Amino acid sequence: MTPAEFNRIRNAKELSIAQTARILRIADRSTIHRWATGDRAISGPASILMEMLDAGELPARYIGEAK
Repeated sequence: MTPAEFNRIRNAKELSIAQTARILRIADRSTIHRWATGDRAISGPASILMEMLDAGELPARYIGEAK
């Protein structure tokens, strides 16, 4: 997943960096920022979860906790 794809999904779902971190279960929000800016490669599991979020396949319980 590219940073542009990551940001497109995050922006389409209107998620802040903090909300995205909660959905992906990432403790350090700076990791999300580094993924969004391309300073760090996006992990495979995070890519899969973001694709599921984009496709509407991520269970609502994960999204609801983040908002």
